[in-house]
Amino acid sequence: MKKNPDLVKFGLNVCHLRLKKGLSQSALARRAGLSANYVGTLERGIQNPSLKTLARLAKGLGCPMSETCRGIT
Repeated sequence: MKKNPDLVKFGLNVCHLRLKKGLSQSALARRAGLSANYVGTLERGIQNPSLKTLARLAKGLGCPMSETCRGIT
């Protein structure tokens, strides 16, 4: 199955922001109130997150939601 390029870009953005903050997937998951497994599927571009999840991730990363979507058309 071919991955959606927008989801892949979103996942790369989340991964980059997470690493920039020095967080593990587990630490981000705790901050965002998500499971570490789910964060991993988002970073791999497998899951399509809801708006609520976008907000939770941004809060966990300490950045605006727009940063997680940078470069997505």
